[in-house]
Amino acid sequence: MKKQLFLLVLISLFLNLPIFGQEHAPAKKRTFPKNLTQGELNVARLYEKVIPTVVTIYTTTDNFDQKGPAQNKGLGSGVLISKDSHILTAAHVIDGSSQIMVKTQDGKLRKASILFSEKSADLALLQLDEPDTSLSHAVLGDSDQLAVGQNAYAIGSPYGLENSFSAGIVSAFRGFNTLYDGAVHIEFIQTDAAINSGNSGGPLFNSQGEVIGIASRILTVSGGFQGIGMAVTINTAKDLLAFENRPWIGVESVFLQKEELSKIFNLNLSGGLLIQQVAKGSPAQKAGLRGGYITAEVSGKKILLGGDIILQIAAQETCHVNCLENSRQQITDDSKINIRYLREGKEYTTVVDVSETRRNFLSSN
Repeated sequence: MKKQLFLLVLISLFLNLPIFGQEHAPAKKRTFPKNLTQGELNVARLYEKVIPTVVTIYTTTDNFDQKGPAQNKGLGSGVLISKDSHILTAAHVIDGSSQIMVKTQDGKLRKASILFSEKSADLALLQLDEPDTSLSHAVLGDSDQLAVGQNAYAIGSPYGLENSFSAGIVSAFRGFNTLYDGAVHIEFIQTDAAINSGNSGGPLFNSQGEVIGIASRILTVSGGFQGIGMAVTINTAKDLLAFENRPWIGVESVFLQKEELSKIFNLNLSGGLLIQQVAKGSPAQKAGLRGGYITAEVSGKKILLGGDIILQIAAQETCHVNCLENSRQQITDDSKINIRYLREGKEYTTVVDVSETRRNFLSSN
């Protein structure tokens, strides 16, 4: 009986379920022990200061398998970073999601939508569908003012265990030679602060309680924590979310080459951008563009099929990667962009108005 009771408690913890009907039981109030060292007291106060800004993210993804439509559930973490209820998280946490629910520290579940997602940096920006100015938000730090060896603190929901706090140091900085949009250098902080499944998207803080990174990925053999965690730097996030001098359309897409288009769609094209998802409320959604919904694997990459294929951006056809770079240069100053695309074998054109998104998403934070 004791063994069964132990297993029930353990399962409840890992699935984040209430135990024995105690879901409404008040949390135990704790005070700082008098015997804490000054260093311990500083860390305890840091946690108390920043925890109101941390959220848990629950996702639903619609997929198709041999039995038909299916739904997958996902779990991640995030951090509120503005009075407008913007949330930074990892792109892979919300990748392909049909529904995103955010649990704030008051225990409420709130719907959220994607404003921006960039897989190469594993960074995404969400916003609560109903912004709440009463929610606390974190202060963003400067990741260029960091040193290897200084303290770093991660908060998230590893395996569904909400508000887990771990401490470590900044172990290194990693660039991986990755650029976004041909201009933004993507940098990661390597840390030994414990980061496990469910921590992804959660904040990495410095000793002042400023966000210096967003937990991204774990380099591991077993799938668990082995002392090497990665967080995209907050300065990378700042650069990615500043759109004053470059347009943001609101689509996440993958480039398919001639061979891939021929094999998958039986199309004789030099290349095309297959839309993966369209951000809610984005210029692309307003223009009627659609994302994918069928999970598939192409050339070793997992992608979503069923979305529109962009054939031309402004005057530039999407023939190859260099064409895409050229199209970005052409539309730097345009407020309205013509898009030619393919949907279910037919060609269409639409106009994407980016005038309202030429702003810095973090300027009001």
